[in-house]
Amino acid sequence: MNEITTKSFLPSTITNELEIRTAYVGIDFGTSTSVVSIAQYNPKSNAIETRSIRIPQILADGHTINKSEIIPTVIAYLEEAGKILIGNGAFDLKNKKKLGRDIWYSFKLGLGEDIGAKYTDSLLRDKPPFNIKTAKDATKVFFAYLKRMISNELGDRQIKYSISIPASFEANQRKDLLDALAANDMMVSSQALIDEPNAAFISYAVERATMGSPIIISPDYDSKVLVFDFGGGTCDISILEIGQDLSGFRAKNIAISKYTELGGDDIDRYITYHYLMPRFLEENGKKPSDFRTKEKKRIATALLKVSERLKIIINEELAAHTINGTIPASKDNEDERASINADIAVSTTKGTLSGNEFWLSYRELTDTMSVFTCSTGRMITSYKGEQDYASIFLPIKSAIKKSGVDKDEIDYVLFIGGSSKSPYIQEAIHHYFDDSELLLPSDLRTHVSKGAAIHSLLYNGFGRNLIKPITSEPIIIITKDNAPKVIVPANTEIPCNTISIDDLMSDRDGQSTIELPICVGNANKMLFNLKIESKDPMGFKKNTPVHLSARINADKMLHISATCDGNICAVEPVSPFANKELSSEDRIALKAERKANNEMYNRGGTPSLKTLEELREAYKRAGKFLKAAETYELQGELYPSSMNRNNLGILYDNAGMYDKAIDTYKDTLEKHPNDGTILFNMALSLRKSGNREEYKKYMREAITHKPNDPCILYEYSKIDRSEGAAEEAEQKLNKALEILMDTWSRNELKEWEYSWFKSVAQQLGKPDIVKKLEQEEKSNLQGYLYNEENLSITSDSLPSIR
Repeated sequence: MNEITTKSFLPSTITNELEIRTAYVGIDFGTSTSVVSIAQYNPKSNAIETRSIRIPQILADGHTINKSEIIPTVIAYLEEAGKILIGNGAFDLKNKKKLGRDIWYSFKLGLGEDIGAKYTDSLLRDKPPFNIKTAKDATKVFFAYLKRMISNELGDRQIKYSISIPASFEANQRKDLLDALAANDMMVSSQALIDEPNAAFISYAVERATMGSPIIISPDYDSKVLVFDFGGGTCDISILEIGQDLSGFRAKNIAISKYTELGGDDIDRYITYHYLMPRFLEENGKKPSDFRTKEKKRIATALLKVSERLKIIINEELAAHTINGTIPASKDNEDERASINADIAVSTTKGTLSGNEFWLSYRELTDTMSVFTCSTGRMITSYKGEQDYASIFLPIKSAIKKSGVDKDEIDYVLFIGGSSKSPYIQEAIHHYFDDSELLLPSDLRTHVSKGAAIHSLLYNGFGRNLIKPITSEPIIIITKDNAPKVIVPANTEIPCNTISIDDLMSDRDGQSTIELPICVGNANKMLFNLKIESKDPMGFKKNTPVHLSARINADKMLHISATCDGNICAVEPVSPFANKELSSEDRIALKAERKANNEMYNRGGTPSLKTLEELREAYKRAGKFLKAAETYELQGELYPSSMNRNNLGILYDNAGMYDKAIDTYKDTLEKHPNDGTILFNMALSLRKSGNREEYKKYMREAITHKPNDPCILYEYSKIDRSEGAAEEAEQKLNKALEILMDTWSRNELKEWEYSWFKSVAQQLGKPDIVKKLEQEEKSNLQGYLYNEENLSITSDSLPSIR
């Protein structure tokens, strides 16, 4: 058996002496907390030594200084004192200040997002040298502070940095981070960045070797290590294949999970929305529906720290009694609670809400954690008005699937990240990987920064990069064939050489444009659409070859170009791996958000009517109906004459918020009691909310006032059929079909009418009409993304010659 010792990581022959005045520093830049460590090589003992640096942090009173290895990744502005706080002092002010105005946190998750001036009401937006308008700006300020503190600690020594990042952190995020570092003269090459799971493994292996109990691996096969990194904002999974030969330790990434916004902060958010906030509102005589999403978020923000403290109290108590990975039965006790006192006050449009006693039962935390540890069924849980909640097994299964290995082939599971301390998380992993050895570092919170420091020493000092990064998702192209064609496979080592694709060709004679939609992961995540225009007015000839070349550089930037019959098309280098899965509709929504944010910044916080209308429509197209509704409400407040409250009710109904929709329709019906459309929409929301009798009442009124509306006729036919009036139902359906067919023949069918038309045709047994409508819908959607008629084909799709 082979032992992984310190010697395994060092060059076989150390020919260069390290510069005496150089310090090798590693920074674990975390969503919730950050840590700085330093590594050095001791030639006498041939050992790598590490330690974390205790960073001074001013507390919330603005005067007291505390030193700690853990630095909360939080920035606060004390306006009256004109002072910036970073770290513990800022963290203690999270529930007393407004996010984006005078406090900033979780900005790491905003790197790579091009949504303009995100912090439109920032008090520091025009105050140099801070100028915080975006997540990237906040990152610059945070690293300026770290650099100063590190320099104070290390004196005049030259500092060479390595920064740890999530394994699924992609080029747009990496670029923003590198830009923030460069703005502070912290010159870090992209190769000096290290994936957090890789840093964790290196740190753990060195720690074990230093303690005299090195990791032992088989000489007969390469061991598989799954690194489970569960921090405050991300759950990052990396699977390594490790081995050792005469040249020393070798390792390679064989899979990384797709980017998943999942961390301890999400657990706190769930506890807040499902337990603390409902109790808090009830104690103040309010209910959640009294507030819009933006205001609810502000209330939730004030309670998040309380949720975190309650979670930690229960976790620590249960962990103390957990044996062999099994949590004691007290976890299901509804009567056992954790309680704390905290003075919380939140100013809202409904007055100031306040409270000082908060509690969480053991059973409530157990139910919460069941959402995040579900290993079967739905990996994502959705709730109205909230961001989705993902299970830890979503990224785990993503990585295992990409690796091509079975979970039983995983030899080791290494825990890192503060959220990994949860006994619920460890129990779930223990049961899932029942044949694997679980590895737990001595300090989960400083572990990654020490690995980054070791990487700085090895890369900057000895020129050694132990583990190279890989792609997380495949790059594909949509063709006329049945399945998309893979250009760059997942798990491709970065940087990769140019990949040439030579089996694409034009589809028909006279094709003037060839479209090559390039996607990442799947056909719904389009990056861009390469278009090759023919210089010949007669177009391309059928089966004209198309040559495509692609490569990914060390910064994970995709370079791609295509040629056909001497016509060249190329795009600017882009990041193929967005930090979120985005459809083309999502991208349009983000573009509209960016425009709105920048306009609000330039206009003192007030967007124009046109911008709000564009933003609302973009949200609608992307299926973000609640955001569309709340944007429309804002529009109504700023520009009252521009609003139609019936349309507002429809948006709330589409968002599944039927009570809000019903209240909106009621207000509108007071002014327009005989409006058949509003009566009909009111009836639909009542049916969806389960009020059958009121539904029928409003349907009767609706059909009285609009007897020739095809949607009302279709809906009322269901009432007729439920009451045994089949003939009347048939008459209404046929009348609806006649009206819709006439509208269709005049090419006047609206986008929302397609679904009603298909429902009518299905009820009347008209499959040909349904099929044509579906084809037309699909054509309309694809026309929005790309023209299917202009796609290429592959040589494999050509008929064989016999």
